[in-house]
Amino acid sequence: MKSSEIRERFIQFFKKEGHQHIQSSSLIPQNDPTLLFANAGMNQFKEYFTGQLKSPYSRAVSVQKCVRAGGKHNDLENVGLTARHHTFFEMLGNFSFGNYFKEEAIRFGWDFLTKDLKIDANKLYVTVHISDDEALKIWNEKIGIPKEKIFKKDKDNFWEMGEFGPCGPCSEIFFDHGSKYATPNFTPKAGEDILDDGLRYVEIWNLVFMQYEKTQKGTQTLPAPSIDTGAGLERLSAVMQNCYWNYDTDCFTPLINKIESLTSKSAKDAKYASNIRVVADHIRGATMLITDGVIPSNEGRGYVLRRIIRRAIRHLRELETKEILFHKLVPTVFDILGGTYPTNKNNEPLAIKFLELEESKFLETLDQGLRFLEEAYSKVNNKILPGAIAFQLHDTFGFPLDLTEVISKEKGITVDVAEFDSCMKKQQELSKKSWKGAALSNNNQQYNEIFNKFGASKFSGYEKTIDQGKLLAIIELSPSSSSKEVALIFDNTPFYAESGGQIGDKGTIVTSGTVGTIIAKVTDTLKPLEGLIVHIATEADLNKLQTGNSYTLCVDLSERKLIQRNHTATHLLQKALTTVLGDHIKQAGSAVTPHRLRFDFTHFTAMKDNEISRVEEMVNKAIKDGLEVDIQNMKKDKALKTGAVALFGEKYAEEVRVVNIKNYSTELCGGTHVTNTQEIGIFSIVAETALSSGVRRIEALTSTKAIERLLERSSLLEQIEVITQVKTQDIPHYIENIKVKIKDMDKEIKNLNDKIQDLESGPLFDNPEIIKDKYAFKQIKINPGQDLKKFSDKYMDKYPNGILILYQQTTGDKLTNKVSVLLRVSKTVTTVDCSTIIKKLLPLINGNGGGRKDFSQGSGEITNDQTGTEKINKFLLEIKKLLLESV
Repeated sequence: MKSSEIRERFIQFFKKEGHQHIQSSSLIPQNDPTLLFANAGMNQFKEYFTGQLKSPYSRAVSVQKCVRAGGKHNDLENVGLTARHHTFFEMLGNFSFGNYFKEEAIRFGWDFLTKDLKIDANKLYVTVHISDDEALKIWNEKIGIPKEKIFKKDKDNFWEMGEFGPCGPCSEIFFDHGSKYATPNFTPKAGEDILDDGLRYVEIWNLVFMQYEKTQKGTQTLPAPSIDTGAGLERLSAVMQNCYWNYDTDCFTPLINKIESLTSKSAKDAKYASNIRVVADHIRGATMLITDGVIPSNEGRGYVLRRIIRRAIRHLRELETKEILFHKLVPTVFDILGGTYPTNKNNEPLAIKFLELEESKFLETLDQGLRFLEEAYSKVNNKILPGAIAFQLHDTFGFPLDLTEVISKEKGITVDVAEFDSCMKKQQELSKKSWKGAALSNNNQQYNEIFNKFGASKFSGYEKTIDQGKLLAIIELSPSSSSKEVALIFDNTPFYAESGGQIGDKGTIVTSGTVGTIIAKVTDTLKPLEGLIVHIATEADLNKLQTGNSYTLCVDLSERKLIQRNHTATHLLQKALTTVLGDHIKQAGSAVTPHRLRFDFTHFTAMKDNEISRVEEMVNKAIKDGLEVDIQNMKKDKALKTGAVALFGEKYAEEVRVVNIKNYSTELCGGTHVTNTQEIGIFSIVAETALSSGVRRIEALTSTKAIERLLERSSLLEQIEVITQVKTQDIPHYIENIKVKIKDMDKEIKNLNDKIQDLESGPLFDNPEIIKDKYAFKQIKINPGQDLKKFSDKYMDKYPNGILILYQQTTGDKLTNKVSVLLRVSKTVTTVDCSTIIKKLLPLINGNGGGRKDFSQGSGEITNDQTGTEKINKFLLEIKKLLLESV
């Protein structure tokens, strides 16, 4: 049975049992700062389990994209070595939110496996938590599993999604692959059973009885017992396709065939089998992460993604490949998964571009890292490579620890793994900060309670900027402050809450009636929970703001219009960028304010001037053409089939808002927009810069702000014309001529300074002190601005056996002077270490420095008084003393 059929059978089975089919969420967890990646099917339902939100359905079924390569659930190191560990996998799951519990969950799982898939029940075994006699009884008495095939376990049968979150005891179903796969001479130890032979028996289904939640304050009972089950598609595919290795199923074989074709190596060759499996696994993980919005970087999610990519590249090198190949596997990934995950498939060009860039970059650092390692080996003591060196290779050059260990083993050297782990732990704490986020605000519980009591806020702001709303709740944010900042929640509002890059609306709250009185100024509008709109207000008159009363809500119309122009302009900009630069362009972030727009996008080089001009011209043409902007709500699948562009890495509801700019672009977007592009007026790019590797940023202005900028620049140009007496069209040429003249003058000044230095150095070099009848020693103070190194070169030219101390003082502020020092000896002076001397003594003048054995520099700072003079004199005496003692 093909994996695609198993996936579809699973969904249909549970739909017949009254479950709502829910699409997979993104691999980037939404509104959950405790998770690095989506690692289980229940992640997107977390708030339903905890009772923070009321679920719109009591039963659900999903096939969830998962990655386990960081955090509590991390399978990365086992990939390729075992038959069934993966970075990316698909989790089949059915869920109950306070509806059914243990008996029904057990029955559903057993029936699907044994009746729908027709797996031989004799090959199935069951585990329960050591304390769960209820589950054991259900399996034995209701399902008919003999007690000798039910095993009690402790830690393995208590499931947790992470450091915090829902958890509970679980019951697992294992499949027996047969005695031929048993661990040789396996005998269960104390506390073990036959299922601890992980080679023979494989867990294929996990039924979690969600009863508790772990929080920062401790463990508490969930509002209602619930069910979370998970079955790995790849493992079930192995069972249904009579395979032992998941890599032999149709989830992987097309990839393995492609790798064999590209590398001319066979997966049947034991020398290369694990390398090929790792590459096949990692290309799935890397591709799905990039196409879900994760960008390779040196922190957080991007750091883990980069590690996956670099591990794969290293294994490709073990397959003796010389060209860049990893990115060529992306199309095969989507041959397998593209039909199930069309949004990821749409971002295929982006994955190819990023992986090609990452591979070429790592190949550069690979060579550098090998040179660094060879140098480190030359300093190794007791045949042990310090863990700090291994970590530096990992952190700076991207070397996985196992690569360093393999290379070291070839030279008879072991790696201090304990020290490496210590360094890694510190790094992980730093990485964690970039994704773990801040704790929930003090008001989040109140927002949850308000949402559960009143439901979602109604937003009328697409049609209106003034509307009536009943005040549902007031939360005082600064009760001790005279500004009276409060959060106001209404049943209905025209205020747009910040989301999708668009800033929240500002405005006023007015008493209802013919002549309303302003009783609060809205400074921001936010959405702390999906569906709940919160107005942040100052100068609130709490005597006149009463819950249950209706008020007039007035959006600042002038700001809203500016925001709409900028937001529609970002849609015009994205389409223009795609047209000019290519299909790999994806939005990676944005900020839409009344004053300007910022658009971040995936691209790998700085834009050329002519590309920026073409983009700007294309946007302005669309504005001039007066294109109608049509907005409709429709089902997500239908919208995507029409060619609507989805935001990179964003999660959408089943019904989406589609913004169509006639004959130009179509995007999914919840923001506010103009009705015709002519309303934008004009578009002007202010800057194009690098944001990170593979991500660029454009800042631009529209409407009145763009006109203001152009008028300001025109005024400046007029001033330049008056000052220079040069016509506008001739100014660029005039400035180029000035730059050439300045460059020539700088060169002339440098030549003159060199001549002055030659003239001054002559007398200063005279009469050196001769040490041991051989070495010419001199201590010289030179003027500020003179080149210490050049001065020392001339001295060494004159005295082949020279020893030199050079220093200069420059005025810092009124209280301090900066001191620069150079210490140099001739190559013939082999007993002196300038670097050691200068590092030892520079602290005397609050400085630091370093260099080579024969040449060292540094700087420090002394007070501009007698104490400072005494310090520098002592410092120079100590240098001379150490120098002469070493000769």
